[in-house]
Amino acid sequence: MASEEDQNQAKRPRLRRDGFSTIATDQKEDQQNQDYISLLPDDILLTIISKLQTRDAAVTTAISKRWAPLFNILPSLKITAATFNPTPSECYVENSYGIKWIDELYSLLRSRKTALKKFHIAVHILEPYADHFYDVFASICAAGVENLSITNTDVDCYYWIPSPVFDCSTIVKLEITKCWLEVPLKLTGLRSVKSLVLREVVVADDEFQRIISQCKAIEKLVIIDCLRIKNIVIHALRLSELVITFECPVRVVLKSAPRLVSVAILFDNSYDLWKDNGYDDEESDGEFSEGTNEAKNLMAFLNGLRGVKDLHLNFFNDYRMILSKDVMTLPTRLSPECYLVELKKLCICIPFNYNTFNMVISCLLNSSPNLMEIIICVKTNFYSYNKPKALELNFWEKQLAAECVKHHLTTATFYLDDYLSEDCFIFSKFLLRNAANLKNMNIFYDRNLKNIPNIAEKIKNELSAIHIASLDVEIMVEPIISRYNLRC
Repeated sequence: MASEEDQNQAKRPRLRRDGFSTIATDQKEDQQNQDYISLLPDDILLTIISKLQTRDAAVTTAISKRWAPLFNILPSLKITAATFNPTPSECYVENSYGIKWIDELYSLLRSRKTALKKFHIAVHILEPYADHFYDVFASICAAGVENLSITNTDVDCYYWIPSPVFDCSTIVKLEITKCWLEVPLKLTGLRSVKSLVLREVVVADDEFQRIISQCKAIEKLVIIDCLRIKNIVIHALRLSELVITFECPVRVVLKSAPRLVSVAILFDNSYDLWKDNGYDDEESDGEFSEGTNEAKNLMAFLNGLRGVKDLHLNFFNDYRMILSKDVMTLPTRLSPECYLVELKKLCICIPFNYNTFNMVISCLLNSSPNLMEIIICVKTNFYSYNKPKALELNFWEKQLAAECVKHHLTTATFYLDDYLSEDCFIFSKFLLRNAANLKNMNIFYDRNLKNIPNIAEKIKNELSAIHIASLDVEIMVEPIISRYNLRC
Protein backbone atom coordinates (compact mmCIF):
# COMPACT_ATOMS: atom_id res chain seq x y z
CA MET A 1 0.00 0.00 0.00
CA ALA A 2 1.41 3.41 -0.96
CA SER A 3 2.40 5.72 1.80
CA GLU A 4 0.76 9.10 2.33
CA GLU A 5 3.90 10.78 1.01
CA ASP A 6 3.76 8.73 -2.19
CA GLN A 7 0.12 9.68 -2.68
CA ASN A 8 0.90 13.37 -2.26
CA GLN A 9 3.77 13.01 -4.69
CA ALA A 10 1.45 11.50 -7.27
CA LYS A 11 -0.91 14.47 -6.99
CA ARG A 12 1.86 16.97 -7.65
CA PRO A 13 2.10 18.12 -11.33
CA ARG A 14 4.94 16.52 -13.19
CA LEU A 15 7.51 18.82 -14.71
CA ARG A 16 8.78 18.51 -18.23
CA ARG A 17 12.42 18.93 -19.11
CA ASP A 18 11.77 22.56 -20.05
CA GLY A 19 10.47 23.19 -16.53
CA PHE A 20 6.77 23.65 -17.42
CA SER A 21 4.00 21.73 -15.75
CA THR A 22 2.30 19.12 -17.93
CA ILE A 23 -1.11 20.16 -16.51
CA ALA A 24 -0.50 23.83 -17.35
CA THR A 25 0.54 22.83 -20.88
CA ASP A 26 -2.59 20.74 -21.39
CA GLN A 27 -4.79 23.64 -20.21
CA LYS A 28 -3.01 26.01 -22.57
CA GLU A 29 -3.54 23.65 -25.51
CA ASP A 30 -7.24 23.28 -24.60
CA GLN A 31 -7.61 27.07 -24.58
CA GLN A 32 -5.96 27.34 -27.98
CA ASN A 33 -8.29 24.72 -29.43
CA GLN A 34 -11.40 26.20 -27.88
CA ASP A 35 -13.87 27.74 -30.40
CA TYR A 36 -14.79 30.91 -28.53
CA ILE A 37 -16.88 32.29 -31.39
CA SER A 38 -19.25 29.33 -31.14
CA LEU A 39 -19.75 30.13 -27.46
CA LEU A 40 -21.32 33.49 -28.34
CA PRO A 41 -25.10 33.83 -27.94
CA ASP A 42 -27.36 33.28 -30.93
CA ASP A 43 -28.18 36.95 -31.51
CA ILE A 44 -24.49 37.85 -31.92
CA LEU A 45 -23.82 34.89 -34.22
CA LEU A 46 -26.84 35.83 -36.32
CA THR A 47 -25.50 39.37 -36.61
CA ILE A 48 -22.18 37.97 -37.86
CA ILE A 49 -23.86 35.68 -40.40
CA SER A 50 -26.11 38.49 -41.66
CA LYS A 51 -23.02 40.41 -42.78
CA LEU A 52 -22.17 37.64 -45.26
CA GLN A 53 -23.52 37.12 -48.74
CA THR A 54 -26.44 34.70 -48.70
CA ARG A 55 -24.41 31.96 -50.44
CA ASP A 56 -21.64 32.26 -47.85
CA ALA A 57 -24.11 32.46 -44.98
CA ALA A 58 -25.67 29.15 -46.08
CA VAL A 59 -22.26 27.45 -45.95
CA THR A 60 -21.98 28.18 -42.21
CA THR A 61 -24.47 25.35 -41.56
CA ALA A 62 -21.61 22.90 -42.22
CA ILE A 63 -19.27 24.34 -39.60
CA SER A 64 -20.65 22.40 -36.65
CA LYS A 65 -23.84 21.32 -34.91
CA ARG A 66 -23.75 24.65 -33.08
CA TRP A 67 -23.90 26.61 -36.35
CA ALA A 68 -26.16 24.27 -38.34
CA PRO A 69 -29.57 25.70 -37.29
CA LEU A 70 -28.60 29.38 -37.36
CA PHE A 71 -29.01 30.07 -41.07
CA ASN A 72 -32.64 28.96 -41.01
CA ILE A 73 -33.48 31.45 -38.28
CA LEU A 74 -31.54 34.33 -39.85
CA PRO A 75 -33.81 37.41 -39.58
CA SER A 76 -32.72 38.88 -42.94
CA LEU A 77 -32.07 37.64 -46.48
CA LYS A 78 -30.71 39.43 -49.53
CA ILE A 79 -31.52 37.59 -52.73
CA THR A 80 -30.17 38.04 -56.25
CA ALA A 81 -30.25 35.59 -59.15
CA ALA A 82 -26.55 34.95 -58.53
CA THR A 83 -27.37 33.87 -54.97
CA PHE A 84 -28.22 30.40 -56.29
CA ASN A 85 -26.14 30.33 -59.49
CA PRO A 86 -22.35 30.56 -59.63
CA THR A 87 -22.29 32.20 -63.07
CA PRO A 88 -24.59 34.73 -64.76
CA SER A 89 -25.11 32.33 -67.68
CA GLU A 90 -26.92 29.93 -65.36
CA CYS A 91 -29.31 32.55 -63.94
CA TYR A 92 -32.10 31.85 -66.40
CA VAL A 93 -31.81 28.12 -67.05
CA GLU A 94 -35.41 26.90 -67.39
CA ASN A 95 -36.84 23.66 -66.12
CA SER A 96 -40.36 22.21 -66.11
CA TYR A 97 -41.40 24.60 -63.34
CA GLY A 98 -39.83 27.83 -64.49
CA ILE A 99 -36.46 29.42 -63.88
CA LYS A 100 -34.03 27.18 -62.03
CA TRP A 101 -33.18 29.60 -59.26
CA ILE A 102 -36.86 30.23 -58.44
CA ASP A 103 -37.09 26.60 -57.32
CA GLU A 104 -34.12 27.14 -55.06
CA LEU A 105 -35.67 30.31 -53.64
CA TYR A 106 -38.84 28.38 -52.74
CA SER A 107 -36.75 25.64 -51.14
CA LEU A 108 -34.82 28.19 -49.10
CA LEU A 109 -37.97 29.86 -47.82
CA ARG A 110 -39.65 26.53 -46.98
CA SER A 111 -36.65 25.47 -44.89
CA ARG A 112 -36.89 28.48 -42.61
CA LYS A 113 -37.80 27.97 -38.95
CA THR A 114 -38.74 31.59 -38.20
CA ALA A 115 -40.32 34.48 -40.09
CA LEU A 116 -38.15 36.90 -42.05
CA LYS A 117 -37.97 40.43 -40.67
CA LYS A 118 -35.86 41.83 -43.51
CA PHE A 119 -36.10 40.69 -47.14
CA HIS A 120 -34.25 42.32 -50.02
CA ILE A 121 -34.64 40.91 -53.51
CA ALA A 122 -32.96 42.29 -56.65
CA VAL A 123 -33.58 40.09 -59.69
CA HIS A 124 -34.46 40.16 -63.38
CA ILE A 125 -38.10 39.09 -63.26
CA LEU A 126 -39.12 37.52 -66.56
CA GLU A 127 -42.80 38.13 -67.33
CA PRO A 128 -43.83 34.47 -67.87
CA TYR A 129 -42.70 33.65 -64.32
CA ALA A 130 -43.78 36.82 -62.52
CA ASP A 131 -46.84 35.04 -61.11
CA HIS A 132 -44.59 32.74 -59.09
CA PHE A 133 -43.47 35.71 -57.03
CA TYR A 134 -47.01 36.30 -55.84
CA ASP A 135 -46.73 33.26 -53.54
CA VAL A 136 -43.27 34.38 -52.39
CA PHE A 137 -44.46 37.81 -51.29
CA ALA A 138 -47.74 36.43 -49.94
CA SER A 139 -45.80 34.09 -47.65
CA ILE A 140 -43.25 36.71 -46.55
CA CYS A 141 -45.85 39.41 -45.90
CA ALA A 142 -48.18 37.06 -44.05
CA ALA A 143 -45.30 36.04 -41.77
CA GLY A 144 -44.71 39.63 -40.67
CA VAL A 145 -41.85 41.11 -42.72
CA GLU A 146 -40.81 44.56 -41.46
CA ASN A 147 -38.14 45.68 -43.95
CA LEU A 148 -38.92 44.91 -47.61
CA SER A 149 -36.89 45.95 -50.66
CA ILE A 150 -37.89 44.96 -54.20
CA THR A 151 -35.63 45.79 -57.14
CA ASN A 152 -36.35 44.75 -60.72
CA THR A 153 -32.99 44.58 -62.51
CA ASP A 154 -34.57 44.25 -65.97
CA VAL A 155 -33.59 47.41 -67.86
CA ASP A 156 -36.39 47.07 -70.42
CA CYS A 157 -39.51 45.98 -68.55
CA TYR A 158 -41.28 47.03 -65.38
CA TYR A 159 -42.50 44.49 -62.84
CA TRP A 160 -45.97 44.74 -61.29
CA ILE A 161 -45.78 44.72 -57.51
CA PRO A 162 -47.86 41.81 -56.13
CA SER A 163 -50.96 42.81 -54.17
CA PRO A 164 -49.86 41.09 -50.90
CA VAL A 165 -47.34 43.90 -50.46
CA PHE A 166 -50.15 46.48 -50.38
CA ASP A 167 -52.09 44.33 -47.89
CA CYS A 168 -49.20 43.90 -45.46
CA SER A 169 -49.67 45.68 -42.14
CA THR A 170 -46.25 44.90 -40.61
CA ILE A 171 -43.93 46.62 -43.11
CA VAL A 172 -42.01 49.48 -41.49
CA LYS A 173 -39.50 50.16 -44.25
CA LEU A 174 -40.47 49.72 -47.91
CA GLU A 175 -38.19 50.31 -50.92
CA ILE A 176 -39.32 49.68 -54.50
CA THR A 177 -37.13 50.13 -57.59
CA LYS A 178 -37.97 49.85 -61.31
CA CYS A 179 -41.48 48.54 -60.81
CA TRP A 180 -45.04 49.40 -61.78
CA LEU A 181 -47.45 50.24 -58.97
CA GLU A 182 -51.08 49.34 -59.44
CA VAL A 183 -52.46 50.32 -56.06
CA PRO A 184 -55.76 48.72 -55.00
CA LEU A 185 -58.72 51.08 -54.59
CA LYS A 186 -59.27 49.65 -51.13
CA LEU A 187 -55.83 49.70 -49.57
CA THR A 188 -55.71 47.69 -46.35
CA GLY A 189 -51.99 47.56 -45.53
CA LEU A 190 -48.96 49.89 -45.26
CA ARG A 191 -50.28 51.57 -42.13
CA SER A 192 -47.01 50.88 -40.28
CA VAL A 193 -44.64 52.17 -42.98
CA LYS A 194 -42.24 54.77 -41.57
CA SER A 195 -39.79 54.89 -44.48
CA LEU A 196 -40.93 54.74 -48.11
CA VAL A 197 -38.48 54.85 -51.04
CA LEU A 198 -39.81 54.82 -54.61
CA ARG A 199 -37.08 54.76 -57.25
CA GLU A 200 -37.85 54.74 -60.99
CA VAL A 201 -41.35 53.42 -60.42
CA VAL A 202 -44.31 54.03 -62.70
CA VAL A 203 -47.28 55.29 -60.73
CA ALA A 204 -50.21 57.57 -61.53
CA ASP A 205 -51.15 60.55 -59.37
CA ASP A 206 -54.25 59.00 -57.83
CA GLU A 207 -52.44 55.74 -56.97
CA PHE A 208 -49.53 57.62 -55.43
CA GLN A 209 -51.98 59.67 -53.41
CA ARG A 210 -53.62 56.51 -52.06
CA ILE A 211 -50.25 55.21 -50.85
CA ILE A 212 -49.33 58.46 -49.09
CA SER A 213 -52.71 58.85 -47.46
CA GLN A 214 -52.56 55.25 -46.23
CA CYS A 215 -49.06 55.50 -44.74
CA LYS A 216 -50.19 57.21 -41.56
CA ALA A 217 -46.89 56.54 -39.75
CA ILE A 218 -44.56 57.73 -42.53
CA GLU A 219 -41.52 59.70 -41.35
CA LYS A 220 -39.24 59.49 -44.40
CA LEU A 221 -40.32 59.76 -48.05
CA VAL A 222 -37.92 59.42 -51.00
CA ILE A 223 -39.15 59.76 -54.59
CA ILE A 224 -36.46 59.41 -57.26
CA ASP A 225 -37.05 59.71 -61.03
CA CYS A 226 -40.55 58.26 -60.94
CA LEU A 227 -42.65 58.28 -64.10
CA ARG A 228 -46.19 59.48 -64.74
CA ILE A 229 -46.37 61.48 -61.53
CA LYS A 230 -47.53 65.01 -62.32
CA ASN A 231 -48.67 66.17 -58.89
CA ILE A 232 -47.18 65.27 -55.53
CA VAL A 233 -49.55 66.34 -52.79
CA ILE A 234 -48.36 65.43 -49.31
CA HIS A 235 -50.47 65.31 -46.18
CA ALA A 236 -48.32 63.47 -43.63
CA LEU A 237 -48.47 64.54 -40.01
CA ARG A 238 -45.36 62.58 -38.96
CA LEU A 239 -43.16 63.20 -42.01
CA SER A 240 -39.74 64.57 -41.01
CA GLU A 241 -37.55 63.90 -44.08
CA LEU A 242 -38.44 64.42 -47.75
CA VAL A 243 -36.23 63.73 -50.79
CA ILE A 244 -37.54 64.22 -54.34
CA THR A 245 -35.73 64.15 -57.66
CA PHE A 246 -37.55 64.33 -60.97
CA GLU A 247 -36.53 64.87 -64.58
CA CYS A 248 -39.89 66.23 -65.70
CA PRO A 249 -41.89 69.14 -64.30
CA VAL A 250 -43.81 67.96 -61.25
CA ARG A 251 -45.99 70.03 -58.97
CA VAL A 252 -45.11 69.47 -55.30
CA VAL A 253 -47.52 70.73 -52.65
CA LEU A 254 -47.09 70.18 -48.91
CA LYS A 255 -50.63 70.32 -47.57
CA SER A 256 -49.70 69.42 -44.03
CA ALA A 257 -46.32 68.24 -42.78
CA PRO A 258 -45.81 69.94 -39.41
CA ARG A 259 -42.84 67.77 -38.38
CA LEU A 260 -40.89 68.16 -41.63
CA VAL A 261 -37.32 69.27 -40.83
CA SER A 262 -35.18 68.07 -43.78
CA VAL A 263 -35.99 68.51 -47.49
CA ALA A 264 -33.90 67.82 -50.61
CA ILE A 265 -35.36 68.50 -54.06
CA LEU A 266 -33.78 68.19 -57.51
CA PHE A 267 -35.45 70.23 -60.27
CA ASP A 268 -34.92 69.18 -63.88
CA ASN A 269 -36.81 69.13 -67.16
CA SER A 270 -35.47 66.24 -69.24
CA TYR A 271 -38.32 65.23 -71.53
CA ASP A 272 -36.04 62.61 -73.11
CA LEU A 273 -36.56 60.37 -70.09
CA TRP A 274 -40.30 60.29 -70.70
CA LYS A 275 -39.94 59.83 -74.43
CA ASP A 276 -37.50 56.94 -73.96
CA ASN A 277 -40.13 55.19 -71.89
CA GLY A 278 -43.04 55.97 -74.20
CA TYR A 279 -44.85 58.43 -71.95
CA ASP A 280 -44.79 61.57 -74.11
CA ASP A 281 -48.51 61.43 -74.77
CA GLU A 282 -50.39 64.54 -75.83
CA GLU A 283 -52.02 64.90 -72.43
CA SER A 284 -48.75 65.12 -70.50
CA ASP A 285 -47.00 67.29 -73.09
CA GLY A 286 -49.81 69.76 -73.15
CA GLU A 287 -50.05 70.04 -69.41
CA PHE A 288 -46.38 70.69 -68.85
CA SER A 289 -45.39 72.74 -71.87
CA GLU A 290 -48.41 74.99 -72.11
CA GLY A 291 -50.44 75.15 -68.93
CA THR A 292 -47.84 75.12 -66.15
CA ASN A 293 -46.56 78.23 -64.41
CA GLU A 294 -43.41 76.82 -62.87
CA ALA A 295 -42.75 79.93 -60.78
CA LYS A 296 -46.12 79.50 -59.07
CA ASN A 297 -45.43 75.80 -58.56
CA LEU A 298 -42.09 76.61 -56.93
CA MET A 299 -43.66 79.21 -54.64
CA ALA A 300 -46.47 76.80 -53.71
CA PHE A 301 -43.83 74.29 -52.68
CA LEU A 302 -41.77 76.80 -50.67
CA ASN A 303 -44.89 77.98 -48.86
CA GLY A 304 -45.14 74.59 -47.15
CA LEU A 305 -41.63 74.62 -45.62
CA ARG A 306 -42.27 76.78 -42.56
CA GLY A 307 -40.83 74.27 -40.09
CA VAL A 308 -37.93 72.95 -42.20
CA LYS A 309 -34.44 73.34 -40.70
CA ASP A 310 -32.29 71.89 -43.50
CA LEU A 311 -33.17 72.64 -47.16
CA HIS A 312 -31.32 71.36 -50.26
CA LEU A 313 -32.35 72.66 -53.70
CA ASN A 314 -30.65 71.53 -56.91
CA PHE A 315 -31.64 73.36 -60.12
CA PHE A 316 -30.52 72.00 -63.49
CA ASN A 317 -30.13 74.20 -66.53
CA ASP A 318 -33.00 72.51 -68.36
CA TYR A 319 -35.29 73.51 -65.52
CA ARG A 320 -34.09 77.10 -65.85
CA MET A 321 -35.57 77.25 -69.35
CA ILE A 322 -39.12 76.64 -68.15
CA LEU A 323 -38.74 78.67 -64.95
CA SER A 324 -37.36 81.70 -66.81
CA LYS A 325 -40.63 82.04 -68.74
CA ASP A 326 -42.36 82.96 -65.49
CA VAL A 327 -39.47 84.60 -63.65
CA MET A 328 -41.24 87.96 -63.50
CA THR A 329 -43.91 86.43 -61.27
CA LEU A 330 -41.33 85.41 -58.65
CA PRO A 331 -41.80 87.51 -55.50
CA THR A 332 -38.89 89.02 -53.57
CA ARG A 333 -40.12 87.18 -50.47
CA LEU A 334 -42.79 84.76 -49.32
CA SER A 335 -45.86 85.87 -47.42
CA PRO A 336 -44.99 86.53 -43.74
CA GLU A 337 -47.16 83.62 -42.58
CA CYS A 338 -45.07 81.31 -44.82
CA TYR A 339 -41.63 82.50 -43.73
CA LEU A 340 -39.10 79.72 -43.19
CA VAL A 341 -38.66 80.66 -39.56
CA GLU A 342 -36.94 77.39 -38.57
CA LEU A 343 -34.51 77.23 -41.50
CA LYS A 344 -30.90 77.11 -40.31
CA LYS A 345 -29.08 75.62 -43.31
CA LEU A 346 -29.71 76.27 -47.01
CA CYS A 347 -27.85 74.37 -49.75
CA ILE A 348 -28.56 75.42 -53.33
CA CYS A 349 -27.00 74.26 -56.59
CA ILE A 350 -27.50 76.50 -59.65
CA PRO A 351 -26.22 77.00 -63.22
CA PHE A 352 -23.71 79.81 -63.44
CA ASN A 353 -24.92 83.42 -63.24
CA TYR A 354 -28.54 83.24 -64.29
CA ASN A 355 -30.72 86.00 -62.87
CA THR A 356 -33.58 83.50 -62.66
CA PHE A 357 -31.91 81.67 -59.80
CA ASN A 358 -30.55 84.83 -58.23
CA MET A 359 -34.20 85.81 -57.82
CA VAL A 360 -34.87 82.47 -56.12
CA ILE A 361 -31.92 82.96 -53.75
CA SER A 362 -33.02 86.47 -52.79
CA CYS A 363 -36.58 85.26 -52.16
CA LEU A 364 -35.32 82.45 -49.92
CA LEU A 365 -32.97 84.68 -47.91
CA ASN A 366 -35.56 87.41 -47.49
CA SER A 367 -37.96 84.75 -46.18
CA SER A 368 -35.52 82.96 -43.83
CA PRO A 369 -34.96 85.31 -40.89
CA ASN A 370 -32.93 82.86 -38.80
CA LEU A 371 -30.70 81.29 -41.46
CA MET A 372 -27.19 80.57 -40.17
CA GLU A 373 -25.46 78.70 -43.02
CA ILE A 374 -25.69 78.93 -46.78
CA ILE A 375 -23.94 76.67 -49.31
CA ILE A 376 -24.00 77.55 -53.01
CA CYS A 377 -22.67 75.26 -55.73
CA VAL A 378 -22.19 77.06 -59.05
CA LYS A 379 -22.19 74.77 -62.08
CA THR A 380 -20.79 75.67 -65.47
CA ASN A 381 -23.14 74.65 -68.29
CA PHE A 382 -21.03 73.45 -71.22
CA TYR A 383 -24.05 72.58 -73.35
CA SER A 384 -25.74 75.97 -73.45
CA TYR A 385 -24.98 78.25 -76.37
CA ASN A 386 -26.72 81.19 -74.77
CA LYS A 387 -24.36 83.33 -72.77
CA PRO A 388 -25.98 84.43 -69.51
CA LYS A 389 -26.69 88.10 -69.09
CA ALA A 390 -24.40 90.09 -66.85
CA LEU A 391 -25.75 90.61 -63.37
CA GLU A 392 -27.40 93.97 -62.84
CA LEU A 393 -25.28 96.49 -60.96
CA ASN A 394 -26.06 96.42 -57.22
CA PHE A 395 -28.52 93.58 -57.82
CA TRP A 396 -28.12 92.14 -54.33
CA GLU A 397 -28.33 95.53 -52.60
CA LYS A 398 -31.64 96.17 -54.38
CA GLN A 399 -33.13 92.70 -53.93
CA LEU A 400 -31.81 91.57 -50.58
CA ALA A 401 -32.57 93.19 -47.22
CA ALA A 402 -32.61 89.92 -45.30
CA GLU A 403 -32.65 89.82 -41.51
CA CYS A 404 -30.57 86.63 -41.58
CA VAL A 405 -27.76 88.40 -43.45
CA LYS A 406 -27.76 91.30 -41.02
CA HIS A 407 -27.94 89.33 -37.78
CA HIS A 408 -27.68 85.51 -38.02
CA LEU A 409 -25.63 84.24 -40.97
CA THR A 410 -22.35 82.78 -39.70
CA THR A 411 -21.08 80.54 -42.52
CA ALA A 412 -21.12 80.96 -46.30
CA THR A 413 -19.57 78.34 -48.60
CA PHE A 414 -19.21 78.48 -52.38
CA TYR A 415 -18.28 75.59 -54.68
CA LEU A 416 -17.14 76.93 -58.04
CA ASP A 417 -16.75 74.92 -61.23
CA ASP A 418 -13.75 75.24 -63.53
CA TYR A 419 -14.70 78.71 -64.72
CA LEU A 420 -14.00 81.88 -62.79
CA SER A 421 -14.97 85.46 -63.54
CA GLU A 422 -15.70 88.62 -61.62
CA ASP A 423 -19.39 87.67 -61.49
CA CYS A 424 -18.57 84.56 -59.44
CA PHE A 425 -17.74 86.71 -56.42
CA ILE A 426 -20.46 89.37 -56.55
CA PHE A 427 -22.64 87.56 -54.03
CA SER A 428 -19.77 86.54 -51.76
CA LYS A 429 -18.58 90.16 -51.65
CA PHE A 430 -22.10 91.30 -50.83
CA LEU A 431 -22.20 88.92 -47.88
CA LEU A 432 -18.80 90.06 -46.63
CA ARG A 433 -19.96 93.68 -46.72
CA ASN A 434 -23.31 93.07 -45.01
CA ALA A 435 -23.21 89.95 -42.79
CA ALA A 436 -22.31 91.38 -39.40
CA ASN A 437 -21.97 87.99 -37.67
CA LEU A 438 -20.20 86.09 -40.46
CA LYS A 439 -17.47 83.85 -39.08
CA ASN A 440 -16.44 81.73 -42.08
CA MET A 441 -16.33 82.46 -45.80
CA ASN A 442 -15.22 79.36 -47.75
CA ILE A 443 -14.41 79.37 -51.46
CA PHE A 444 -13.72 75.98 -53.04
CA TYR A 445 -12.66 76.05 -56.70
CA ASP A 446 -12.17 73.24 -59.22
CA ARG A 447 -8.72 71.64 -59.29
CA ASN A 448 -8.49 72.40 -63.01
CA LEU A 449 -7.79 75.98 -61.99
CA LYS A 450 -4.88 75.16 -59.71
CA ASN A 451 -2.42 75.87 -62.55
CA ILE A 452 -3.29 79.56 -62.43
CA PRO A 453 -0.39 81.13 -60.52
CA ASN A 454 -1.29 82.04 -56.93
CA ILE A 455 -5.02 81.70 -57.65
CA ALA A 456 -6.00 81.10 -54.02
CA GLU A 457 -3.97 84.06 -52.80
CA LYS A 458 -5.39 86.35 -55.50
CA ILE A 459 -8.99 85.43 -54.65
CA LYS A 460 -8.40 85.83 -50.93
CA ASN A 461 -6.69 89.21 -51.36
CA GLU A 462 -9.52 90.44 -53.58
CA LEU A 463 -12.16 89.47 -51.02
CA SER A 464 -10.16 90.83 -48.09
CA ALA A 465 -9.69 94.19 -49.79
CA ILE A 466 -13.34 95.20 -49.47
CA HIS A 467 -14.94 96.70 -46.37
CA ILE A 468 -15.91 93.65 -44.30
CA ALA A 469 -18.82 93.94 -41.87
CA SER A 470 -17.60 91.25 -39.46
CA LEU A 471 -14.25 91.63 -37.73
CA ASP A 472 -14.16 87.92 -36.89
CA VAL A 473 -14.65 86.49 -40.37
CA GLU A 474 -12.07 83.98 -41.64
CA ILE A 475 -11.72 83.65 -45.42
CA MET A 476 -10.57 80.29 -46.74
CA VAL A 477 -9.84 79.65 -50.44
CA GLU A 478 -8.87 76.11 -51.44
CA PRO A 479 -9.23 73.67 -54.35
CA ILE A 480 -12.15 71.26 -54.18
CA ILE A 481 -11.18 68.05 -52.41
CA SER A 482 -14.58 66.38 -52.37
CA ARG A 483 -17.39 68.13 -54.21
CA TYR A 484 -20.44 68.88 -52.13
CA ASN A 485 -23.12 66.48 -53.24
CA LEU A 486 -26.35 68.35 -53.86
CA ARG A 487 -27.90 65.71 -56.07
CA CYS A 488 -30.50 63.89 -53.99
